[in-house]
Amino acid sequence: MFKKSRKKSINNINEIGEQNALRNFDKNINEDNYIVKNLGINKSHKTNLLNTLNDKKINIKKISIIAFIFIIFITILFLIKFIRFDVVEMLWKTSLTKGSDSINNKSVRYSSFHNGLMRISNDGITYINDSGEVKYITSYNMKEPIYEYNDNYFVIADKNGYEFYIFDKDGLTGNNFLKNAIQKISLSNDGIIYILQTDEDSSFINVFRSNGKEIDISIKTNLTNDGMPIDISTSNDGTQLSVAYTCLSNNNIYSKATYYNFEDAGKNANSKRIVGELINEFNDKLLARTHFFDNKFSCLLYESGIYFVSLANKSDPKVINHIEFEYRIKSVAYNKEYIAFIFENNDLMVLSKDGSIVAKRKIDFEYENFYLSENYIIFLYGNRAIIYDSKGRMIFNKELEMEIQYIAKKRSLFFTELLIGITDGVECIRFY
Repeated sequence: MFKKSRKKSINNINEIGEQNALRNFDKNINEDNYIVKNLGINKSHKTNLLNTLNDKKINIKKISIIAFIFIIFITILFLIKFIRFDVVEMLWKTSLTKGSDSINNKSVRYSSFHNGLMRISNDGITYINDSGEVKYITSYNMKEPIYEYNDNYFVIADKNGYEFYIFDKDGLTGNNFLKNAIQKISLSNDGIIYILQTDEDSSFINVFRSNGKEIDISIKTNLTNDGMPIDISTSNDGTQLSVAYTCLSNNNIYSKATYYNFEDAGKNANSKRIVGELINEFNDKLLARTHFFDNKFSCLLYESGIYFVSLANKSDPKVINHIEFEYRIKSVAYNKEYIAFIFENNDLMVLSKDGSIVAKRKIDFEYENFYLSENYIIFLYGNRAIIYDSKGRMIFNKELEMEIQYIAKKRSLFFTELLIGITDGVECIRFY
């Protein structure tokens, strides 16, 4: 009878398929129980077989409970991340003692760094981590601080001055005092710093390590032969450099973009390490900025358009996309993934690093500050903050109790949290 029952179960699977066989699983177990109880099987084998059958029932119940809990967890996570809420809770506040800067001095600024905030003033810099701890304070004296940062390093220099400092999450890693006036800086993920300097009739681009020591790489240009460097940008790995030049020839002003490579691709190019020069693409357009998104994509901006450049072949940069905008650019912000524009007609447009349109919408409010923080598009005006995600969906629009100088997205698994820089400190809020 035991063999006949097993054969019957197998035949059922073959005839009605796996789905119906599962529905009859409990029935088969009951039949097997009946067989075991009524056949002349010895007591130990009978007990073992009954325990095995009962374990099958228990395992199915466990799997069902785990699956139910997982579905509930995913549902809660979706609601927290993607539904807009207006409830704001302050988690902590760190008050900062002001230096020589007045408490209301607009020269106090903030920047994101390593999931915390850097507080920047003319007389020093302070790093506050994502728990509100002041990790370090470094003093200096700068008239016009300019800075760049990534997840690993933060560099600050005195524009038209001569010194720069570089930091990681633990503090100062290096600094240097230069001979020529600093105009622009660009920073790689490994802490390689490119610095554009000028004297009376020439420009110099020099390269430094994260300890402040100079690398034996130098690009010297003059207005007559090469043009004037307007902007510089390095790739994530620090081996490539893009320079936007304004040139003068026969009383004609034009732009060019020069790409340098300081690894093997550049060695095979020429003594100046130039792997590509874009000139004819621009016609009468004057370039204003250049930006490396990563190691493979770069862009070049002018007042009413943008060129996207591929460096998939590092020795042959190619324009892969050109967008001429209907209106002139009023504001621009970018990071390693996106570039966002506000035009004179108050349209917002977000593009990916290959030029694909990610979002487009109308902006019907005033703003004083506009920038990107990871995948957030942030507008600040007094004590009001308006935040969109990269798809153009508004996720936050609230007037807070203090005047906001800076907001950064804080990395949090379950909640949406913001770090807020104000004149006398940093606050962390959660909204849900």
